Amino acid sequence: MSASEENEYFSDGITEEIINALAKIDGLKVTSRTSAFYFKGKNIPITEIGKELGVSILLEGSVRLSGNAIRITAQLIDAAEDFHFWSETWDRKLEDVFEVQDEISLLIAERLREHFGHFEIQDHLVEASTQSVDAYKLFLKGRHTFNKWNPEDVKKSMAFYQQALEIDPNHAEAMIGLADAFSFLATIAAIPYEEGWGKCAELTNKALSIDNELPDAYYQLANMAFFTRCSYREAFELASKAVSLGPNHADSQQFMAFLYIIAGKKVEARNHLKNALTIDPLSQETQFYNGYVEYMSGNYSESLIQ
Repeated sequence: MSASEENEYFSDGITEEIINALAKIDGLKVTSRTSAFYFKGKNIPITEIGKELGVSILLEGSVRLSGNAIRITAQLIDAAEDFHFWSETWDRKLEDVFEVQDEISLLIAERLREHFGHFEIQDHLVEASTQSVDAYKLFLKGRHTFNKWNPEDVKKSMAFYQQALEIDPNHAEAMIGLADAFSFLATIAAIPYEEGWGKCAELTNKALSIDNELPDAYYQLANMAFFTRCSYREAFELASKAVSLGPNHADSQQFMAFLYIIAGKKVEARNHLKNALTIDPLSQETQFYNGYVEYMSGNYSESLIQ
């Protein structure tokens, strides 16, 4: 709901961080960024959004950034009844951005637990990824630009990630973002294959030496194992590790579906695909994997529809 285009990267970034925080809660199904952002800026009835995403509760909010001050609003809506049953506003200093994200995520989790019944909530859902607000803002700019998913913007995102790492050389998430950009450009032949995947490997392994529980890092390594070394076993082990660390990590779930279906294991493939579609039902990539599993299963007409 945020209005400022200039600070869109920041409001999008905070939204994604809260999505990722809530996705850490066992037993809570959280729609991923791609499908949730599909409705951004569109005037679609709440009940329809709930049906499209297959969810019973919607989280809506806004982020306003002015100098060193941020105001975040959030409200929870019963999708079936279009009824707002909780709302809150936070006014904080920018340097407290990680604390307020953690506070918001924990409060939302508590309200959801009151609504649905018992599930376990960790003491903290958001950990500070850096001590530098400037590095964090550059990381968010990088991710926002990368998510436009074309060679020109991916190249622009790399500059933001690199600036973030100049400020904080140990910002693991910026390393993974930069690694992802290198692998993307290598895959589409926008840069030399060996150079792109070599830099991806270097950055991903360095990020894991700082934080060895990043699902994105293991997913990246799984892709590298499969697509550069043709090592099925290694790719399977790494993708499994990514899923175990982040069950709501849609990319890893759909990659597991891919690995299972090429091994002829249709039941296991469909189980992972079902998880991916639950998390990210409106993603073109997830729909591609859906079509691929149908194709490999011999269901060609269904595959064509997907």
